[in-house]
Amino acid sequence: MISRRTFLGGAAAAGIAAGAGILSGCGSQQRGGDYVSLWGVGGDSRPAQQKVIDGFRKDHPEVTIDAKNVPSNGNDGDATNVITAVRGGTAPDLWWMDRFAAAQYASLGLLEPIDSLIKKYEDENFLDSWLTFAVNELSYNGQTFGLPTSTDTRGLYYNKKMLRDAGIDPDELAMSNGPIALDRLFEICDKITTKDKRGNYTKMGFIPWHGQGWGYTWGVGLGASYFDNESCEMTMLTDESLRAHQMIYDFAREFDYSRISAFVSSYEPSNAPPGQTAFYTDRLAFDIGTSGTMNGIRQYAPKLDWGYTHLPIFDKGMRPYTWSGGFGLVMPKGSSMTKNVWDFMKYYAGVPGLSIYSPATLALPTRPEVFSNPGLKELQPAIAQLKFSTSRPPVPVGQLWWDSLVQAQESVTIGSKTAKEALQTAQARVGGQMQANCPFKLPPDYGQPGT
Repeated sequence: MISRRTFLGGAAAAGIAAGAGILSGCGSQQRGGDYVSLWGVGGDSRPAQQKVIDGFRKDHPEVTIDAKNVPSNGNDGDATNVITAVRGGTAPDLWWMDRFAAAQYASLGLLEPIDSLIKKYEDENFLDSWLTFAVNELSYNGQTFGLPTSTDTRGLYYNKKMLRDAGIDPDELAMSNGPIALDRLFEICDKITTKDKRGNYTKMGFIPWHGQGWGYTWGVGLGASYFDNESCEMTMLTDESLRAHQMIYDFAREFDYSRISAFVSSYEPSNAPPGQTAFYTDRLAFDIGTSGTMNGIRQYAPKLDWGYTHLPIFDKGMRPYTWSGGFGLVMPKGSSMTKNVWDFMKYYAGVPGLSIYSPATLALPTRPEVFSNPGLKELQPAIAQLKFSTSRPPVPVGQLWWDSLVQAQESVTIGSKTAKEALQTAQARVGGQMQANCPFKLPPDYGQPGT
């Protein structure tokens, strides 16, 4: 992970100071006026983005939007591209980035706070129009660094055909019945899981860590907290996090991790096309995925008979839960921050832009006014989850924290460490780095589920 000291030190070595021309955006790239540069989305989402641009330009024909594929959306913790652009004066006015990375990039001095623009052009309740958790992800030490665009949720997908074949009524999983408890889920899975004569799995009911079944996901269901605002410390070793990872450890031992791994490798090898997954091909009955998985099913498995419901709960009577990630628009250091840039940013992340982008990509909008858009009809079960969703903690060591949790989960699944040992290692890995960023506090309303 690149530290603030490394970034600023590298800048000094190149003869750059925080107030020098490169950091203020001086360079050969066109700036200001009627020109807006954008590092935007790529792949299948580009046509939707172009429609957003076209919609904006109908009312602002004098403005040129220069949209290029984003070289990195920041979700891997590698800030090389944006550091290079900021140093060279070639950073765009706007950048489509993973919101979870915003606090880290803001702590490195790579993003412009937008509070001055809000104060100049908007009313004091401007940010209340977006989902609270999404705004929180774009904040750092009391400042706001962007506007949320798309988001998602996580839920349990189920294969109705596999359930019926095992004598299970799929209606039992309906969201209206509330979350299914783990013991009942495992009971159903026992009726589905089959092996060949050599003991290899040919069908499985569920794999807790598959897809979006992170240790973090299970921890959210137990109310795990990973940061203490008072002590400014990461808290990886809570009872809730331990219980979540212990469940994964126990499942991997009981059902033999090596055979589970062989099953996954057989039915969805790493080089397989996107339509070849164990869930899409009637091999895995349950899978935890994001709301974006619905778009994948539409594209790659249109004949699949499937359903979507709440994430499983540990104990009967627990409340539904989920968590959300997603993207936002930020202004890298050196953005011209003109009125045209601001107006386009608001349009893209606002009701007009999201009313175009969200139905075209099946990405959940962060503006509640768009929830009822007719083009989002099939996403309504996921949209309903947003009222009790939250996000990962927007801390300045976010990528290291996430990588440490993933490494802990991997150690637990393969059995190289117990749940406690794995989380102790994670705590040791991230604790010192977090202390170097103190004092720091999460937003006051972080972790409170709801829109």
